[in-house]
Amino acid sequence: MTVLCRADRLRIVNPTETARRLAERENCSLLAAAVIESRGEASWGQAFARPSLKDLVKDLDLGAGAGGAAERWKKMKNPGRALVYGDYDVDGAASTALAMEICRGSAKTARFFIPHRHEEGYGLHRSVIDQLLPMGWDTLIVVDCGSKDYEILEYAAASGVNVFVFDHHQPEEGRPLHPSVVNPHCGGGDEAAKSLCATGVLWAWAWKYGLLPDQKARETADLAALATLADCMPLGPLNKEIVREGIDSMRTRPGRGLARLFRLLELPSRAISEESLTMRVIPCLNAAGRMDIADTAVEVLLGGKGSEEGAEALVALNKKRQLLSGRISGEAAELLSGPLNHVALGEDWPVGVLSGVASRLCSVNAAPVALAAPVRGGIRGTLRVPEGGDAIKVLDSISSLLDAWGGHQYAAGFSVSRSNWGDVSAYLEDALSSMELEEPEITVLAINPEDIEIDSWKEVAALGPFGNCNPPPLFYAPRRRDDQLLPLGKDGRHLQVDSGGTRLLAFNGKETLEAAPSPGGWVYRPRLDYWRGQE
Repeated sequence: MTVLCRADRLRIVNPTETARRLAERENCSLLAAAVIESRGEASWGQAFARPSLKDLVKDLDLGAGAGGAAERWKKMKNPGRALVYGDYDVDGAASTALAMEICRGSAKTARFFIPHRHEEGYGLHRSVIDQLLPMGWDTLIVVDCGSKDYEILEYAAASGVNVFVFDHHQPEEGRPLHPSVVNPHCGGGDEAAKSLCATGVLWAWAWKYGLLPDQKARETADLAALATLADCMPLGPLNKEIVREGIDSMRTRPGRGLARLFRLLELPSRAISEESLTMRVIPCLNAAGRMDIADTAVEVLLGGKGSEEGAEALVALNKKRQLLSGRISGEAAELLSGPLNHVALGEDWPVGVLSGVASRLCSVNAAPVALAAPVRGGIRGTLRVPEGGDAIKVLDSISSLLDAWGGHQYAAGFSVSRSNWGDVSAYLEDALSSMELEEPEITVLAINPEDIEIDSWKEVAALGPFGNCNPPPLFYAPRRRDDQLLPLGKDGRHLQVDSGGTRLLAFNGKETLEAAPSPGGWVYRPRLDYWRGQE
């Protein structure tokens, strides 16, 4: 995706003599040395440090309920008839699949239930629990939701069911927390634990307390890695190692469903990276819950019978999602050009694709946005804010007007009645239009693209995985007088920038560059790609 960036936001850094000495001392490329220097790393060893994943997990404080939950699980010995209650996004599907894996071999039987995005919506629902409990479950495992649902959890526990909750969403202040909840944000938890997604919480808990043997923990790290990337969790030392371990698992021993999905996406094992997972694999997994039912994604992640057919269904659903998202992006952009610049309601929009559309609009415009659509019984919306904003703070201010809400600092969702929508939309427009956002400074290295070779880029890539809190390094090349903009693809949306004989790919760049016909230069980043077996 191509976006415009003001020149005063750029901090252009040139490789210094210090970087050249580091390159000579460590026998590495100047590119790798310059990236390390630009990030303020003290040494080569510090930049490439690889802490023990097992030790990182062993030392985690997962919150007040973690130890007690482990003791209850071990005393239980056999979960009996176990029901896993999850959520419809990738973190929800992955944590559901992981809970099923943990139950395998010990539970008499294990099944899962994920609420429908349009019919029930996010979270635990008393009406659904009322239908499920009479089926005779011994154990209820709730993942990626439940922290706010004290009454429902107490109701389930009072019926004689063993209840366990693994979540990472912020609890509501002043409300009681059920003792079944394992959530690093509840009753303690260290910063590393608080950076985990729900799948990461469950995975780390099971490994820390010996409920997943070492080998099984490493094999199931793929689930935690996918969820970590999908939820854009901070890539500190712990999450970086989880993603590295998960990528290794996906490259060397993917399950049947994921292996089929990789083949359909034409992703050879060496091309599996945090970027290819985020841009190609995760959208397919998310498409299940957005366009149909999330059960398909869970089955693909479990890799059992029918998972290969499920992978084919995910690819088809994602293509449908892409077409729909493109249409809605245009309609939303048109609505947001009117009196309300930050809030839009589409009467015929499907709720499932709104979060992706909102994320794109927020990124392109560097401005907060709330998109909403009608659902049975009311309106459901999604809120996205750029760096420096706080979506949770915005929704907390109007919680009394909302039927339900939750999420993270930069991304949140909410449900509201039709009767309250007018007040909610007016408040959101006022809050988002007045939100003070300090645009972050962007550090870029002044290195021309023709000076970057594959081997030197591989050295830089070893600093990854890149993502939230560990962004990929960006590079800058000033615009040259003879730079040319050339077409790319058949539909006219993309461009190539021919800069000194090297082509930079500007995806969705035609419209953006038409808005700035004389840019001062190009900020870019390399990507290692493969074509017919060649790097």
